[in-house]
Amino acid sequence: MSKKTKKGKKQKPRPQGKPNRQIPISQIRALRLLGPRHYLEHAREYPIYGCWIMAGWHERGITPVVVAREQEPGKVMFGVYMIDLYCLGIKDVYTRTDYSLSKFERELPEMCALDPEKCSVELAHEVIYGGMEYAQRYGFQPHPDFKALLADLMLDPPEAHPRVDNVAFGKDGKPFYVSGPYDDERKSSIIVETLMRTAGEGNFDYIMALGDLPEIFDDEDLTD
Repeated sequence: MSKKTKKGKKQKPRPQGKPNRQIPISQIRALRLLGPRHYLEHAREYPIYGCWIMAGWHERGITPVVVAREQEPGKVMFGVYMIDLYCLGIKDVYTRTDYSLSKFERELPEMCALDPEKCSVELAHEVIYGGMEYAQRYGFQPHPDFKALLADLMLDPPEAHPRVDNVAFGKDGKPFYVSGPYDDERKSSIIVETLMRTAGEGNFDYIMALGDLPEIFDDEDLTD
């Protein structure tokens, strides 16, 4: 005889299997990683935080210009542009993203040759674009990194700001080339030959191998 089941004893529930905790594929969203290139490509969508230029730039003929945008609260991205107002326009440039405000403010003096001076958005754009356009008149294009590092997108479009500061380019009404520490003899000769062709003999001045430029560009940023 089989044993009778005791009255009142509960039967154990049959195992139903482990619950499925996987998220349906239809509900999975692609993870979007925003790197430096994304921010640079969309830089114009972020508000300008501020612009700076080197104090005394009028007399120097060459100046760094810093244009920074607010990437998010407490963080900025920016471009640093070395502008030769006398001849070559955009000589060098670099961009950075994901900088905390404290780090940016700490390094700003070095970006502006230890003498930063806050300037208007209009002046910053006039110096950069005006210098570029002046150089192009004589056959000189912006440094390749202007496009390669998306530094052009850190700026507003050329027509976005009126040019009200009447910045003068050239010296005494004509191009004036001063060779820098990274301009070897071959490069300097090409520049002078270009001026001979575009400006004409007697319509430009030049000085070879005069002093060093401010040390605001790392070796990795110098590709000339």
